[in-house]
Amino acid sequence: MSQGVAHFAVGATLTTLLVTFLVPNARYPRVWVLAGGAWAMLPDAAKLYSHPALVALHGSRWADVFWLHFTMDRLDSTDSALFGAVMLAALLGVTALAEYRGYRALSVLRESSGPGGAE
Repeated sequence: MSQGVAHFAVGATLTTLLVTFLVPNARYPRVWVLAGGAWAMLPDAAKLYSHPALVALHGSRWADVFWLHFTMDRLDSTDSALFGAVMLAALLGVTALAEYRGYRALSVLRESSGPGGAE
């Protein structure tokens, strides 16, 4: 099983890509990114509250609805810290890309509105 931080990082990374490229005008994009990371961790609720339905969800293919949770648990069956670190690095890189893209879009808007800015 993957560490929780790896699940969070993958969910946040994929949500960042989704918001940046498919919904660029989304309100509160950083909140959506955090919500995407939390969404990826929902099947792990079975570790906090041992309800049969939650345990069944965590061990089923349906957990892939939560940003490929089931698949990640199978790929990283050793609970590797390295895997978690790589996923966090990917999140950092995608976040930098999204921020660059956002600031670049703002500078294009400023340049097109003239010397005084938008009035």
